[in-house]
Amino acid sequence: MEGGKSIALPTIEIVPKDPKVILEFINELKEKNHDYCAFMSQWAVNVLFDLANRMNKTDQIISLLNSRTIIAVGSKTREVLVNRGIDVHLVPEKYSTKGLVELFSKMNPTSQQRIIIPRSGASNDFIATALGKLGMHVDELFLYNVRTSNINPVWKDFILLLENKRVDAIIFTSSSTARSFFEISERISSDVPSLVRGVKAVIAIGPFTQEELRKKNIQSIESKIHTVKGTVELAKGILNKH
Repeated sequence: MEGGKSIALPTIEIVPKDPKVILEFINELKEKNHDYCAFMSQWAVNVLFDLANRMNKTDQIISLLNSRTIIAVGSKTREVLVNRGIDVHLVPEKYSTKGLVELFSKMNPTSQQRIIIPRSGASNDFIATALGKLGMHVDELFLYNVRTSNINPVWKDFILLLENKRVDAIIFTSSSTARSFFEISERISSDVPSLVRGVKAVIAIGPFTQEELRKKNIQSIESKIHTVKGTVELAKGILNKH
């Protein structure tokens, strides 16, 4: 923040699957000949290529992906894919799962079209259900899981600031980080939800993150631009009004 101090709180850790999941991914692409492959985050890209490298399958993955229409849900995900040698053909107008569904709604997909989505095992079934209703065949391949991070001194310092009402904005960048935020913070202080409700700007990166916050009876403002930069700009705008 301009004129302020930002704190990066570690909330989740990426836990990749066994590298052999890459062989499953390759077989799926070959056997079902998917028209599309969609990447929902930069994490999915990085985990895919890290596992492929461990299995000596990087070149094969690049070749297979570049024979499909590749979708990146977000500019950062697109950048990471391009840096890995992958041609990105489509980026939804809205950088979110709903943006991906809206993209295909406008494209009027046929019932013969197939899409594969390599992603986190913690993901919900919104995309598969919504694209299925459009008539597409959807395959999801779970490359990794997420687990809640451990408490560290940064967390204890943050909770102290929160209790002293010295936190002006909190930005939640995914539904899983929101869940883990409360799981970790409530181990330190039982009063965290009420303390968060007193923060001037509580920002959710997208609708599913906002829904996760509602479960704690916390009102948040959803960023219209579903990127970290978009959430930061929104928080700055709110704080400048105070």
